[in-house]
Amino acid sequence: MGDNKRWSAADFAALLWVALHFYTSVEAFMYSLHQNYSSRIWVLLTVWLLGLLALDAWLYAAGRPGLLRFVKWYWVFSAAMAAAVILAAELDLIHDVNGILVFGVLCTFLTPLNQLLAFTWLLFQWMAGLPGMVRYSGGCGAVLFVCVIHFIYFAWLHRRAKRREAHGPVDPGAGTVE
Repeated sequence: MGDNKRWSAADFAALLWVALHFYTSVEAFMYSLHQNYSSRIWVLLTVWLLGLLALDAWLYAAGRPGLLRFVKWYWVFSAAMAAAVILAAELDLIHDVNGILVFGVLCTFLTPLNQLLAFTWLLFQWMAGLPGMVRYSGGCGAVLFVCVIHFIYFAWLHRRAKRREAHGPVDPGAGTVE
């Protein structure tokens, strides 16, 4: 929100994307239990992915250091959740429903894990014809890779925004008028 406490269109768009994120995360998780995604969920996931890319571009253009710091640590949390899922699957810790598993599933709704796993499931099934467990492990690795790349990207944006705030524009030719 701005200094005058009024909501801008960008604030509403960000709020709508967060609602879309939670909804698609729950839907993708429910469909992943049956590994049968409908065309409706694919459209919803595509809208989510396009929203994520638009949000990345918007934060590139107008991200403030405080917001970028939050987004950077969000991607660290997402990467840690993906790594925890990989570790739990590799150590065969997911046997029965317990408090830790329920808490972990609830935490995955905050991250893009469920949405990205759906995309990797489709990619690995169609392109490689891999069996289910290999698709899941490979998908978790791909999600971890996407989260780490996003963290690096937002760490760079955060550093760039801090320099801009301290020294003025950092882009070549920006701010010079002749």
